[in-house]
Amino acid sequence: MTKLASSLYGTKAAVLGLGLRSGVPLVRFLLGKGAQVTGLDQRQAHEMPEVVDLLAGLKVELRLGGDYLEHLKGFDIIFKTPVMRLDMPELSAAIRNGSVVTSEIELFCELCPAPITAVTGSDGKTTTTSLIAAVFRETGAKTYLGGNIGHSLIEQVESIRSGDRVVLELSSFQLMPMRQSPHVAVITNISPNHLDVHKSYEEYVAAKANIWRYQRPSDWVILNYDDALTREMAASVPGKAVFFSRMSELPQGVFWRDDHLTVRWQGREESICHARDLKLRGTHNQENIAAAVLACLVQDIPMAVIAKAVTEFTAVEHRLELVREIDGVKYYNDSIATSPTRTIAGILTIGGDIVLIAGGSDKHVAFDELAQVIAERVRAVALIGETAGKISRAISLVEEATGRCVRRETLTSLATAVEWCQRQALPGSSVMLSPACASFDMFRDFEDRGRQFKAIVWTIPRHEQD
Repeated sequence: MTKLASSLYGTKAAVLGLGLRSGVPLVRFLLGKGAQVTGLDQRQAHEMPEVVDLLAGLKVELRLGGDYLEHLKGFDIIFKTPVMRLDMPELSAAIRNGSVVTSEIELFCELCPAPITAVTGSDGKTTTTSLIAAVFRETGAKTYLGGNIGHSLIEQVESIRSGDRVVLELSSFQLMPMRQSPHVAVITNISPNHLDVHKSYEEYVAAKANIWRYQRPSDWVILNYDDALTREMAASVPGKAVFFSRMSELPQGVFWRDDHLTVRWQGREESICHARDLKLRGTHNQENIAAAVLACLVQDIPMAVIAKAVTEFTAVEHRLELVREIDGVKYYNDSIATSPTRTIAGILTIGGDIVLIAGGSDKHVAFDELAQVIAERVRAVALIGETAGKISRAISLVEEATGRCVRRETLTSLATAVEWCQRQALPGSSVMLSPACASFDMFRDFEDRGRQFKAIVWTIPRHEQD
């Protein structure tokens, strides 16, 4: 990628997408570097009042509305949003005309003076990323957490020092155009996802592989031994590959054996902790913990520090988050479950009598396996969003094949779905928002969906003392 850091002053820069999380901070950063900035967004000003307020008084030109891409001409640098493909006609034309197309996360990685640990995967990214950051903080190091989690770090990049710790969660969209890789790369697992944007599963896998593709021989890549795709990547990585596993004992790496998290490293073997010592529930979290431990181990963090951090770590917001217990019914916010595999993991972890809320925007993935698990382990399902019919049809096929019957209803809003689930639940039941889908058909993002769910749950009247 063309070096951008020394050439921002006076540069004509376009920022595509004026989101609060990354677009607005990027505009402010570029202006501070002396760039001539134009912000482009398909929304009109009245549709994003917070953004307009934050940019008020700044020397940024705005091009808003449905024809915003028609103004994508004459720029030296274009910062695209992660979901925009480089081969879309407007970006392809800009590249042919000499524009450099990059992203906020690429600029951050180029400018960051500290070694970066980055995590990707189809499931478990947020928990694994947060765990690594928790271990780093336990060492006393100043730690920055960002990427696809939290807030943009671009405005903090000049405050970061070489001895600090930086942890990024990276999506396939962020990785697809990248031409640089972190010092320590973690892939939790790979399964079909985001096929509404990626042209094929092969393209999705290739995007994930960009996390290690440009590493140096001194860099590390942490791979899931239990996942065939990630295990096979070890033969191709330019850095040093090491494995974690929940199911197999490894000659070197981190693995679970008899419910003990075990480390074999540099000629010694040691147990980090027992599964009962953890506050995180579920076998999927055992994988996330093993991945995080290994990512810290290769960076010479003492095992005692790692053990303290992972045993004290609690679930992140929107990940099997117990919101409230009302009249013996527990309500869980699992809004971060944007894929069928993640929802399956949540169902298996919570167990018992489950009433599920599922559905959302369509990523063109199959729901066959999820339908099978629902038929086996879920008593009732409230379906919402674009995929409601698709999930219902998948359940019907399982019912026809097995003779099982799942009570279900298609609802028009999250509020009516919660109300329906409340009527289905019994003392001892768990009501789970675990959509198995993205959120963009009805919500701003999965966090917005989760917080709306929590707000609705807190309006439910109680008959017994909470």
